[in-house]
Amino acid sequence: MNKGIILIDADDTSITVTWPDIGKPSSSNPTKYTLQYRPATSASDHGMDSGGQLAYQSLSTELTTNTARKRNLTGAGHGFFFRVSATTKSQNRVDKSAMDYMGHAYRKPFSVLTMREQSQRMPPPTAKIDSSVASPQPKSYVAHVSWQPSAEPLLVGYKLQMRESNGASIWSTVANCLSGTEVRKKNLTSSSGYMFRVRPVLQGEVGGSEENLVASVTEGGNVIPYSSASDVVGARSSSRSSSSSSSGSEGLLKLFKRLPDNKLLAKGGMKSVSLSEAFNKVDLVFFYASAHWCAPCRRYTPQLIKFYNDAKAMYAKAPGRTTKIEIVFVSADHDVNGFRSYYASMPWLAVPFDTDTREILLSWMKVKGIPQLMCLDGRTGKIYESNGVGRALDLARFSRYCGRDKSSIR
Repeated sequence: MNKGIILIDADDTSITVTWPDIGKPSSSNPTKYTLQYRPATSASDHGMDSGGQLAYQSLSTELTTNTARKRNLTGAGHGFFFRVSATTKSQNRVDKSAMDYMGHAYRKPFSVLTMREQSQRMPPPTAKIDSSVASPQPKSYVAHVSWQPSAEPLLVGYKLQMRESNGASIWSTVANCLSGTEVRKKNLTSSSGYMFRVRPVLQGEVGGSEENLVASVTEGGNVIPYSSASDVVGARSSSRSSSSSSSGSEGLLKLFKRLPDNKLLAKGGMKSVSLSEAFNKVDLVFFYASAHWCAPCRRYTPQLIKFYNDAKAMYAKAPGRTTKIEIVFVSADHDVNGFRSYYASMPWLAVPFDTDTREILLSWMKVKGIPQLMCLDGRTGKIYESNGVGRALDLARFSRYCGRDKSSIR
């Protein structure tokens, strides 16, 4: 096990990192983390900053998971250093002693890929539990891992790696040169689950070394980088999370499969609610993609707030005869401070800014411009409108989608 920040993945504009638990987190009182980063200053910069002279930028002071992805990384030819600490009551301070932070497990800066390297990567493999095959070890399971064939003309085979999905495990090699495009990995035991990645092995590879993988997703030389990681397979949810998920809409909840603790933000970020509570008996769910820097969004948001408050008031008067709605803010802000100040004015729910779930939803919504208001069935997740912006914010109109036409009660 490693005591420090570990590289999980990188592309040409982002880096994903993880780190061991700090303190003693619990489901009722999770540790919040402060994560910072800075560009490496030179090829000889090894991340030693005991004097605190080098300026770090804060990415977040409220991370509740020990994995984070920093996007929009450009212009640092020597890579990037990250550091993390447990957030304290003085969480807004960024001038803590460097000794209060955990740095890289290996004193090397993390590198993004070039655009050419990114274009060479294979798609991530698919991993799932294979219950048809018995695992030799008691209380273990088997993962079936498959990937798309590479079109490289000098292809010899595929190199496969895996890592346990926790904050202290690095990538390890499963096989150096597989001839096929699938494999079954037996004797898996971790309740945290595992992720896999793959790359093509080509004739004439030179200059690569696995030692480089502590700071990059490529072994170097003329070796093609590894793919992004597969989804985690084999993770066992807590009984609390399982019961929460089972009581909601399966079609809707699958969109939030990477949401930490299965909780959304509420009351402008002052509290959080479980997915089951958020969508309990909700007829229509709206995903609202917006950002504080967007002038059309700032004009549209007050209209949406009035629509939301009116719909909630109508449902409170006649819950059996009126459509129940919920809105979820999916931020397109560039930083967490912009998200916080904008969301503080909103009465509905929000996806936490520092989560992959937010990026996944923005991609799933196919957001090309904002504001965007997507309307879905609250039980099945069926999309009724991809974007209702520009159309009337009329509850009666939306209610027809779910078979209700008595939403004009006053």
